[in-house]
Amino acid sequence: MKRRLKKSVKIGLFIFIVVIILLISLMILLSKYSKNRDKSKSVKKIDLVSKISNKLKDYDVDTSFIKWVDTNYKGSLKKLDKLLENSDYNSSMWHRVTNNSYIVLNDLYNKAYDNMDNVKIVESKDTSTISFVGDVSLADNWFIAPVYDSRGGINGVLGSKMLNIMTTSDIMIANSEFTVSNRGYALPNKTYTFKAKPERLSIYDEMGVDMVTLANNHVYDYGLDAFNDMLDAFNEYSIPHIGAGHNIEEAKKPYYFIINGYKIAFVSATRAEKNIMTPGATNDTGGVFRCYDPTDMINLIKELRSSSDYVIPIIHFGRENSHELEDEQVSSAHAYIDAGADMVVGHHAHTLQGVEVYNDKPIIYNLGNFLFNNETIDTALFKVNLNKDGSMEYYIVPALEMIN
Repeated sequence: MKRRLKKSVKIGLFIFIVVIILLISLMILLSKYSKNRDKSKSVKKIDLVSKISNKLKDYDVDTSFIKWVDTNYKGSLKKLDKLLENSDYNSSMWHRVTNNSYIVLNDLYNKAYDNMDNVKIVESKDTSTISFVGDVSLADNWFIAPVYDSRGGINGVLGSKMLNIMTTSDIMIANSEFTVSNRGYALPNKTYTFKAKPERLSIYDEMGVDMVTLANNHVYDYGLDAFNDMLDAFNEYSIPHIGAGHNIEEAKKPYYFIINGYKIAFVSATRAEKNIMTPGATNDTGGVFRCYDPTDMINLIKELRSSSDYVIPIIHFGRENSHELEDEQVSSAHAYIDAGADMVVGHHAHTLQGVEVYNDKPIIYNLGNFLFNNETIDTALFKVNLNKDGSMEYYIVPALEMIN
């Protein structure tokens, strides 16, 4: 019995040792196979990067950028290589394989947005919406703010359908035509002056407004101190603003939205006043960005064209209370499109004016009032749908200003 037990133990031990040896051998083989496979994958990836780099050497795309794209967007190089095999290179290929334009990818690669205070990345959708409305006055000494108070909020001022469009738009832009301060005195000899206390800016959040334009003829109604307070208030309420600043650099400064993987630059300027009382910003003094001479705006658009997918100037111009266009409106709007703008959006006339498609780009000459007076007057919201393929669709949403 003991002999049989010893023999069984010896056989079991032998089998155990054999199994351990086999397992170790298998592990060694698997390790070598894995290393060879990883090495093979690495070689293939290097070959693919080199192949794409050679194809794109004439398009200002370097190897390190391609490697960065591969690291951050898995599977993108194979897709890009296939596109290059089937057609000539164009910059839209990057968006097709990463859902970001080449300009946005290059900015991310260079960490350009890390130190910028004038850019916001918006969540992408199959279709994203950019909406514009005209003149808004929330001044305490005018019509809208008292009605807002008496009716218990924005739902008592705006219709539910319009408010829904505004609050669901991915980017909602309004012209803010009043100053914001608790101090200052109305400019002498100016017929209409508008001022709101800073807390009125919370109404913009209720309206879904994501950015305002300040290049207009009422932001300086109560002088420099109130003007500076206004700029501080918009910063305090985290409302992006364009068209005015403590100096010309600030006033001309664009604001960028990254939406659906595209970079859109928004800028704003004014040529509204016939009797000019609102100061233009200079190198050392605050004011608005003026475009009575369109040259500066033309040059700015050209500059932004090379670093943005879309450039949209918003201009305060036109003759008040008139449906007729001034010659300067037409000529300057055409010049902005020729310089590289993708559309032109205007306001100031207190009434709707014409719409034109020039070189396949829309010009909305005047959205006029939106929330401004106590009159019943035609107004509209201009809505732009930006699709993932970069195409745009345009809609005019008609409405009435009826505050009475």
